[in-house]
Amino acid sequence: MKSSFDKEEANQRQEQHLTALEGLLELSATDVKVTLNQATTLIAEVLSADKVDIFFHDPTNETLVALGTSDTPMGRKQRSIGMDRLPLANGGRTVEVFLTGTPFIAHHTDQDPEELVGVKTGLGVKSQMATVFEVETLRRGVLLVVSSRPEFFSEQDLRFLEAIARWIGIVIHRAELTERLKHEAVEQGRRLAAEELLTIMAHDLRNYLTPLKGRIELLQRRAQREEREQDLRDVSAVNHTLGLLERVISDLLDVARLNQGIFAITVCSMDLVALIKEVVRAFNSSETPIHIHAPAKVIFSADSDRLRQLLENVLANAVKYTPKQTSITVEIHIERRMDGPWVVLTVCNQGPGLPADLQATLFHPFVAGSQSTGLGLGLYLANKIAAAHNGTLTIDSPTGQEVQVTLALPAEEDELVVDNQEGSDPL
Repeated sequence: MKSSFDKEEANQRQEQHLTALEGLLELSATDVKVTLNQATTLIAEVLSADKVDIFFHDPTNETLVALGTSDTPMGRKQRSIGMDRLPLANGGRTVEVFLTGTPFIAHHTDQDPEELVGVKTGLGVKSQMATVFEVETLRRGVLLVVSSRPEFFSEQDLRFLEAIARWIGIVIHRAELTERLKHEAVEQGRRLAAEELLTIMAHDLRNYLTPLKGRIELLQRRAQREEREQDLRDVSAVNHTLGLLERVISDLLDVARLNQGIFAITVCSMDLVALIKEVVRAFNSSETPIHIHAPAKVIFSADSDRLRQLLENVLANAVKYTPKQTSITVEIHIERRMDGPWVVLTVCNQGPGLPADLQATLFHPFVAGSQSTGLGLGLYLANKIAAAHNGTLTIDSPTGQEVQVTLALPAEEDELVVDNQEGSDPL
């Protein structure tokens, strides 16, 4: 039987545990590092421990890093001798707890041959206990408590430590969600400010372009009357540049229309193959030939102007990132799905592949590849045009050495006309 003294000591320890839990729950958890340092100091006081650590796993170099350490003499010494970083390859009991997920308690650490010398000799640890903590079922690190006295911790202390570890996992999850939301809010604010500024600029630029185009038309007619061939070629080059500038302005204004909910499409019967050949002709060159594999005709209902805008943006990206003397392939086929026929168009180039993290953001406004000099609006608008047609636009880099953009548009069975005479048209 336990003596009355043992029972009294156990009750006192339990009250201390409850008090500690209440104190932990009162921490604000707005700053993870500050909260963890406060938590470790509070735990050290309640358990009369010489040091408490919250070790996080750093997967980049496979190391456990103490991001939260109690403000105690042993805690400060640990940082001074470099024991706040524990490479998994070096082993030791803390690493073992992390790798196995099994809680651990030791009463004579100084006699443990499996423990690190830096722990036993450098810090003078005699007793310790440790348990892992998880964030959304993912093991993220170890909660460690140590003492310079042997046989210092009990099984009840270890159960208390496991309860704290669960609380730590919740706090970290909540803090990471808050940080993510804060980052997204800042990013959204930045984008909205950029969109507003650029929309104002786009309106102003369009106003300036109108008289400029009028002047260029006068110069063109004068050069034609006087048969000045060199001036006509120069005017043609200027008109081409103005056309590119007008497309950028149109993209910026479309972003504003999307934000205001007034972006609309006008659907009518159209031949997608004819449209593709017309658009491809403007981008095709001897350096970057574009091959079309498609039926002779694919007639269905869509907004031809918006699809032209989509194709121009997709092909502009493909040409920009395709190595010289490498071809681009444009292919059209009809796919039969449960909900009816779909018109599927793919644009494939052999340029550098896209990393997965970039693929996930390319449809966001003002996001572009690392080598891009554009505004990052083309694919964003192309995706919105596909969605306005109840279709989808996807980007894939299956081999890491090519990029494939796929547009899929639903079509009404009774309106779809396909001339299945297929061919390859290099233009």
